[in-house]
Amino acid sequence: MTNSRATGYTKTDRPGAWAVTLGAAVWGLFWIPLRYLEQAGIPGLWAVALVLAAAFVPALAFTYWKRELAELTTVNGWVVGLALSLSTVLYFTAILYTDVIKAIFLFYLLPLWTTLSARVLYGEPITRKQLLVIAAALLGVWLLLGGGFAFPVPDNIGDWCAIAAGFCWGCSLSLLRSKEDTPPFASTTATIFAGCVLASLCALSLQFWEVAELTATVTAQSVDLAKTLPLAVVFGAAIFFPSMLGQIWGARRIPAPTASLLTMTEILVATASAGWLIGTELAPVSLLGGAIIIAAVCLDLATKR
Repeated sequence: MTNSRATGYTKTDRPGAWAVTLGAAVWGLFWIPLRYLEQAGIPGLWAVALVLAAAFVPALAFTYWKRELAELTTVNGWVVGLALSLSTVLYFTAILYTDVIKAIFLFYLLPLWTTLSARVLYGEPITRKQLLVIAAALLGVWLLLGGGFAFPVPDNIGDWCAIAAGFCWGCSLSLLRSKEDTPPFASTTATIFAGCVLASLCALSLQFWEVAELTATVTAQSVDLAKTLPLAVVFGAAIFFPSMLGQIWGARRIPAPTASLLTMTEILVATASAGWLIGTELAPVSLLGGAIIIAAVCLDLATKR
């Protein structure tokens, strides 16, 4: 395949671009089944662990079928998997415990994190244009969190998780570029397994420490297994696994800036679905902040083209 970093799109890049685009669009709908599982009696992080456990079965089966099981014993596969799994768990926690649209916008502080991670990992210099991008992203966050003269601080743990998830995702893109020889099925399996373990450990820790904000639904509802288990299996095995695989597979075939742009389909799908299904709205100043964050992402892409 022609080197896409040097030449841009080629015919063989198009499947990768479509995989990233469709995978990200599906992620924009993930809040629906997760919140349904929570309302059915499974608290947020336990719901995430259940979905990832369901996704692990087909992931491992396809990894065996593709003869990539040996890659699960290598360091590279687990480095990428751990970074992606941490971002996944934080992202799911964010969309469960804060406003869906707000979580998506905070997640997409990618210009800031990709610039800083490239500086730390590869020693890439930070240009004046990139400083402008960072300033625009920070301005967008300030407006998104309400503006005013007080220092903008996220309102809840969901906001913090959204910011942390974006940071981990930005670092993951850089790692995926540097370790692009890692097979996609093995990387996906490592990501799902690590995410399931991480979500379970976090859920246990939160219950042990009695973090009220994240464990209030445990005793308030009873679990309806007849409703929750089939949905979790379908969501994990038939939806989450292929969407995660598509993004990992596609991100290895196209330039990282292009992948960042294509994943913004998630913003469109999440915003439209949240507004249509639950009437989620943001204040005008917050919407302006979100628009500035999107503009910062596009400006970041333009400076790296």
